[in-house]
Amino acid sequence: MASGIWTTEHFTCSGCGMDYDATREQHSDKHSGSFKCGICQAEVHAWSGLYDFFDWKAKPMKSPVFGKKK
Repeated sequence: MASGIWTTEHFTCSGCGMDYDATREQHSDKHSGSFKCGICQAEVHAWSGLYDFFDWKAKPMKSPVFGKKK
């Protein structure tokens, strides 16, 4: 049973650098799973415990702007 506590977690793929957001939900029983990158298929996150992760969304990548000073 879920406790109703949801938080948004941020992850970055170590293979290609794609950023992802996922929702973490606390449970009273153990859950396990993993998520792989949609671009390079590298494992982005694996979990086992009283949390479950769902609603994985890729964050839009920013295009580099050449010749512009910050």
